[in-house]
Amino acid sequence: MKEFGSDFHYLRTLNREGSSIRDYFSNATFYASGRHPIIDLYRQNAWKCLWVPEYFCYEVLASLEREGVKLRFYPDYPLANDRDILRGIHFEKGDALLRVNYFGLRSWRTNQGVPVPVIEDHTHDLIGEWAANSDADWCIASLRKTIPLAEGGILWSPKGLKLKHEPDLTQENENLASRRWSAMRRKALYLDDKIADKNEFRIDMLSTEEEIEKLRISKIDKESADYLNGFDIDLWYRQKIANREIFKGIVDQIVGVKILEPENSGCNPFSLTMLFDTGEERDSYRVRLIERNVYPAVLWNIPENQSQVARNFSGRMLSIHCDARYSIEDMVKLRSIISGCLN
Repeated sequence: MKEFGSDFHYLRTLNREGSSIRDYFSNATFYASGRHPIIDLYRQNAWKCLWVPEYFCYEVLASLEREGVKLRFYPDYPLANDRDILRGIHFEKGDALLRVNYFGLRSWRTNQGVPVPVIEDHTHDLIGEWAANSDADWCIASLRKTIPLAEGGILWSPKGLKLKHEPDLTQENENLASRRWSAMRRKALYLDDKIADKNEFRIDMLSTEEEIEKLRISKIDKESADYLNGFDIDLWYRQKIANREIFKGIVDQIVGVKILEPENSGCNPFSLTMLFDTGEERDSYRVRLIERNVYPAVLWNIPENQSQVARNFSGRMLSIHCDARYSIEDMVKLRSIISGCLN
């Protein structure tokens, strides 16, 4: 692999032997985006307020607010004791709660005792212990963040709840998805050295990303839906877990950085999530990786008006992709790059 990270390129589906995402959640509804089911639930249930963690993607939250969702924040972030935090929230009638499984590192949580409807965000671990055994009213995920799709969000109800009406597929969304699938195919050609200029795909990647943020609620596009039907999510997760194993012990002898580990074996970590002692060390390391064509993500940039704890974590973390678009051989190469930059 000539570079690591950033947006997915196009990957052909293999002959499926394991389960598809539809096998896990047979009654799920599929949207164009992970933010769409949140907006749809808020409107269809006429909620008055949605409680969201301080540590979250603020581009998504801005989209929710533009669509009329009233937000209130509670102080959750990846290292927090979320169970204790929830017990301290004073909910009111008409409220709903969003919970997040950060980086796929959290084990199962119950929602017993939470007096309002609960939405869980399982973007970072679609088939782990918590998602599989959820007792939430609703669960959502952004599929395109973890599966090589042009777009996609999923909504299901562990309690068997039903939407009042299903989303329609819009022509606007079909056009957007078609452009993004094309960009993903061009990125695959770039990675295979069949085209030389990254702008051949990068411009459309960026523009469609911006358009998704403003896209009105839509059903998932046909090509993405067909892709999901043939996509072996069991194989995908097994490969990702095997890939991440390559990095065991990589920072044991390094002062000032640690790898965040899952709470138990029922979790499927989203990525190699690194936490540095200081933001300066993180920023310096990030530059060194990018110089070597490794593009880590910062999840997420937290605004100044949120808590120091959440902003401090955001300023010290890096997420390095190790999903199943890569082979074991790719991961050995990536481990060498990471080790070289740390030393």
